[in-house]
Amino acid sequence: MKFVNFLQKNLEIFEKKHLYRRRKVIKNLIDFSSNDYLGLKNNEKTKKSLCENIKNLSLGSGASTHISGYTEVQENLEKFLSEFKETESCIVIGSGYMANVGLISALTTEKDIIFSDELNHASIIDGIRLSKAKKVIYKHCDMNDLENKLKNTHTEGIKYIVTDGIFSMEGDIAPINHLYELAERYDAVLIIDDAHATGVIGEGKGSLFHFGLKPSDRIIQMGTLSKAVGSYGAYICGSRLLIEYLVNKMRTAIFTTALSPVQNFISLENLKILVNEPHRREYIIKLSKYLAENLKSLGFDIKYYGTPIISLITKTPEKALKYTSILKQKGFFIQAIRPPTVPEGESRLRITVSYNHSKIDVDNLLTAFNDIKGSL
Repeated sequence: MKFVNFLQKNLEIFEKKHLYRRRKVIKNLIDFSSNDYLGLKNNEKTKKSLCENIKNLSLGSGASTHISGYTEVQENLEKFLSEFKETESCIVIGSGYMANVGLISALTTEKDIIFSDELNHASIIDGIRLSKAKKVIYKHCDMNDLENKLKNTHTEGIKYIVTDGIFSMEGDIAPINHLYELAERYDAVLIIDDAHATGVIGEGKGSLFHFGLKPSDRIIQMGTLSKAVGSYGAYICGSRLLIEYLVNKMRTAIFTTALSPVQNFISLENLKILVNEPHRREYIIKLSKYLAENLKSLGFDIKYYGTPIISLITKTPEKALKYTSILKQKGFFIQAIRPPTVPEGESRLRITVSYNHSKIDVDNLLTAFNDIKGSL
């Protein structure tokens, strides 16, 4: 059968290139790969609050928000997020992937042009592919390249600049201040994916606030509730006019069942903790710096930009897998990141620091890396 042969052949190729992936249940290992930066995904305060309120919450929403699935708790969550991000309005939907794909495809037409950073997340890339707009890729965080392309690419439609706030694999922060200047100069709309920036920079509000900027009609802030917020779902914040348009146009909001009230309740409670406990954010930034500096001193090739994401570059997938295997034997889980998630020659360990990590955990991890270095 051709179909079975197709599947088998491609799986064999993945194996041969050391790119085969298996899902794993992580038990009895200290997890340094999670995006749970603020340690909220399992916090006792929200668990207690959920137990006290569970009788008043439906387990599921039962329909899309456009039929009967829009609940009071989602409305309250959207109001909280809108105030948090200092915007006029907000819409909450199923996931970050659905947010980017839905947002970009809903906004753009064949007359429009999207200028996208070359290292943007796959959800942005797929959103652009599904849109009818022309795509222009600019070099990673290269404002000269972007301006040259903005200047020399003409359209009757709208120009959109799309960027991650914090890039998920590199951990670096997009120059939002310069991107906004270019958006103003060339009358473009700036879309910021703050999935990894929410709760981490800008006093937790994200990358726009990290640069001392305020929201405007030409800025759209998107982010997830599944990383620093420790829950699930995503949001898009912007003008009231924008959100009204998305409610009426965005297919990933219209043609899908709404998030459950239980999930939205968890998101709302965790966001309150995020806002009221800034020490969590301060702790992970300090601990990340300590870990990165000590990994560098051990001689590893480290990329670190002051966020909880640290990249230890191994170049080859074989070496990344070997490191992951050794660390697992020593009680740590750090996932090997390989192509196509990162480019060829840039395989790595993506190390993330959480509020749940103690300094002892980090020191023990450094000892494990020191042992790895000595055995090679």
